[in-house]
This record gives sequence, structure tokens and C-alpha cells, in this order.
Amino acid sequence: MKKFKIITISAFSLILSACGGKSVDIVIPDNNCPSDKALVEKALGGDEEAGLKIAQMYYNGDGVVQDYTEAIKWYRYWAERGNPYAQYYMGICHDEGRGLEASLTKAMDFYKQSFLEFKSRAEKGDKDAMLYLGKLYSLGKYVTKDKVAAVKWYREAAEQGDARAQYTMGVCYDEGFGVARSNEEAVKWYRQAAEQGNAEAQCALGACFEEGRGVEKSATEAVKWYRLSAEQGNADAQCNLGYCFDEGIGVEQSAGEAVNWYRLSAEQGNATAQNNLGYCYETGTGVEQSVEEAIKWYKLSAKQGDEGAKANLRAKGITDYN
Repeated sequence: MKKFKIITISAFSLILSACGGKSVDIVIPDNNCPSDKALVEKALGGDEEAGLKIAQMYYNGDGVVQDYTEAIKWYRYWAERGNPYAQYYMGICHDEGRGLEASLTKAMDFYKQSFLEFKSRAEKGDKDAMLYLGKLYSLGKYVTKDKVAAVKWYREAAEQGDARAQYTMGVCYDEGFGVARSNEEAVKWYRQAAEQGNAEAQCALGACFEEGRGVEKSATEAVKWYRLSAEQGNADAQCNLGYCFDEGIGVEQSAGEAVNWYRLSAEQGNATAQNNLGYCYETGTGVEQSVEEAIKWYKLSAKQGDEGAKANLRAKGITDYN
């Protein structure tokens, strides 16, 4: 078994000011409708923030079945009305062919619109715009990829206390992205974000404590931060916490607890947790032994490219992951 520790610059959540407007002529499918009826009502009534929240729900599969086509309905509506966040995601959808035909020309047009507005807002001190401007520089969308410029904007937002930016600064120092690599600086920024409740930062800080990177090694502290993150639903932290229970790292060993956390992570699609859960089923560790269940989880993991899962399947003479 192996644990899953990956630190990436992820998509940011949207934080916007509510803005009432005219009713929105968008039909939400009855069989895949957000459960928050008040949110739906506000969105259909022309509330910008609510509309973009629903777009994000469909885009990420958060509380609804993931559906890029449904997300695009909302992104397009608000992009046409000048919202840079909607324009940014329309750029991504056109760039990567999510929910519509890929078109680099259309993607660049949307990226350009969002870049110009984000830049204007960022220069006026808007933290959210700073984050997205940094993202555009880090990815090289519309503008030439510029790690230093990206870090400049991430830092400005982080120094204003934005937890997402603080986490991202930690990632930059962890990976040497636009700055000289520094475990100590990474821990500093992760801690600031983690103490504000940022789940990704809590998971990353837990990894630093477990490995002794930039901070004195402490299994107890690692488990503390993994648990805080895992309880917020972070799949990486759930997998890592499962591994800690599996191996008795910082906690009393418990196969049952390990399985519980692996399952929560695996059901969110974490490939390593899926492999680990499969192994638990194969060996009857913390769960009733079931080769059928083991193969099911191995295949889900292998489809995502997990080499451990592929090896476990090959050992059973299985090379078809479907």
C-alpha cells in the first residue's frame, strides 16, 4: 500500500458580491437539480453570485452529477455580461473541449476578456482578481507564461490574508515555482492558510510534519492536520489519515478506521485510496474479505493510471481494467 500526497495549484473557489438582475432564462434539469432550492431561486432570479455557484457545482460535480454542458449555460450567460470569472471558465471549456467543441481561438478570446478585467480589479486591490490573474500567468493563458509575475500576484493576495493565496504561496515554495525552493517558507504559508481552515493547506502541512520537511518531524501533528482536513472532505487527507491508521503512525493502529477513511477518499475518486481499499478487501484487513470487491476497487484505481493497482490486477492475470 502507499499513501497519496500531491500538492498542486488547484482551481480557486469563487467569492463574489451578490448582484441582482433580470430573471435568467435557463432551464435546470429536474433529474440533476441542486438541492438548495433557495440558491436555485436566486440564480434564476438573476443573482450573479448564485448563478456562478450553480455553474461551479455542475463544473466540479459538487452536490450534482458533473455536467459541463449545464455549467456552460451559466458561465456563458454571465460571461456575456462581462463577468471575468465566467469568462475564465468559458476559456477553459473551449481550451480543453469540456462540454463543447474545443476552440483555441474562442478560448483565447475569453481568456483575454478575463485577463483585462482581472488586471484592472487586481490593481485596485481585489484579492480574488489577484488570484485569478496569478493563475493566468502561471498557466500562460492569453499572456506569456510568467512564474515570477504569477507569484507576485499570489503574494499580494496572501499578504492581505487570503487563505487560498497563502496555500498557493506554500505550493510555490514547495515546488520552487517562481521562487527559490524553501521548505521553511512553504511551511510558513501552509500554516497561515491551515489556521484559517483551508483544507488543502491542512493536508499539505500534515505531510510536512509527517516527513519533517521545513519543520520538526511529528507524527502526532501530522495526524492532527490530516484529520482537520479530512473532516472537511479533502480526499488526499482522508487517504493519508487512512494510511496513518493502517500503519499506526501518530495514532493507535486500527484497520477498521483505516478502511473507513480509505473508503471516504476512494468514493471521491482518489486512485491511491481505491488501490488501498482494494488491498484491504483482498486481505480481509478491517473488512470482510472479498476478492470481487478488491478487483472492483483495483480497476477503478488502475483506470486512473495507478501503477500499484495495475500490478495487483496483473498478479491475478487481469489486464483489462474495464
